[in-house]
Amino acid sequence: MLIIKVNEVPNSKEGLKERVRRAWRINTDRLYNQKELIAVYKGEILEVYKVLSYGKDQIEEKRVAFELEEISSELKGKKIIYKTANPCTIVDVEDLVFA
Repeated sequence: MLIIKVNEVPNSKEGLKERVRRAWRINTDRLYNQKELIAVYKGEILEVYKVLSYGKDQIEEKRVAFELEEISSELKGKKIIYKTANPCTIVDVEDLVFA
């Protein structure tokens, strides 16, 4: 599962989706088999997305962009303890620590 940390919350669902979908620095080799992405703000899971595809960002070439679809999930609205400074990382859902 991918975790994207945002430092501010857009004022719409589409704004959040647009914010988390592109311009992330992560090795694409690590993205193999990553099917879900969660958007997190100050430890709260704002949204859960299905990763439809990913590739080189069209604007920032050394970054990655995702094609996402919003999905329902029990994780939405939960608080996690997540202390890494990296805004885009991969974690096993079993390793998430809930507050």
